Amino acid sequence: MNNNTVFKSVVFAGGGSRCFWQLGFWNTVAPALNINPSVVSSVSAGAAFACFSLAADAEDILSYFKKATGINKKNIYLSNLFSRKPMFPHYKMYRDAILYGLNDDVMKKLKNGPEIRILVSRPPFWMGARLAAFISVVTYSIEKHVFYPLHPVFSSKIGFKGEVIPVSECPTREDLADLILASSCAPPLLPVMQLGKKVALDGGVIDNVPVMLLDDCSGKKLVMLTRRYKDKVIPKGGDVVYVQPSEEIRITKWEYTDPEGLQYVYDLGRRDGEKFAKNLLHGPIG
Repeated sequence: MNNNTVFKSVVFAGGGSRCFWQLGFWNTVAPALNINPSVVSSVSAGAAFACFSLAADAEDILSYFKKATGINKKNIYLSNLFSRKPMFPHYKMYRDAILYGLNDDVMKKLKNGPEIRILVSRPPFWMGARLAAFISVVTYSIEKHVFYPLHPVFSSKIGFKGEVIPVSECPTREDLADLILASSCAPPLLPVMQLGKKVALDGGVIDNVPVMLLDDCSGKKLVMLTRRYKDKVIPKGGDVVYVQPSEEIRITKWEYTDPEGLQYVYDLGRRDGEKFAKNLLHGPIG
């Protein structure tokens, strides 16, 4: 078997801090199977971890996040409610981490690497920024927690549109950080973002597992989820191979105070990756 031809494209689903599972999984699977995708689809925090996985030092990224979350004591600072200081530490911590990870060497590798597509959502023209932020979060949360779909549809039905922006359109690391943050934008944890002078929100409200961004790509596709789904929800066979954590990840996606939790998620990803690679090398795909 020519392992270099197994997966032509990959998907990094959203998931916040749970995306460390993807980092650990990729760090074992990619070298073991010599996976060199030509196109990568990503959304929300999965966009950040797609860039980290393909071009950065995984252990260095993990170390930085662990140090930052070890220093941060709370996920919400109610004492800042009536001050100019932010109640939520996530925006600054997330942006600082992205900028740290996107050093000159990483940006060069991304420029010369596969095409990375990042999904953002755009609200309908008649919907103001604050209303759009509220509705996007509420509809996504209700659909995910009540119906547990693999691919949400509620936001699209009420007028939200997806927009795909490639990493190649970001000339600087600051521009790429803005794009990743916009794709992750879930108020009030992150402020409402703008791209191209238009409101941009979490692309996950369109699809947190954006396989559709690869509709123009042929060959096998590897989709890395960040949470467990019921077996009946995940399609079997065909050119799309879904992988998910072997156990329910115990930290939430916006958990920014638990360095040990991040290590656990990363280690789980590595173990799952080792098992996946071993099984793939000795059996059929899918």
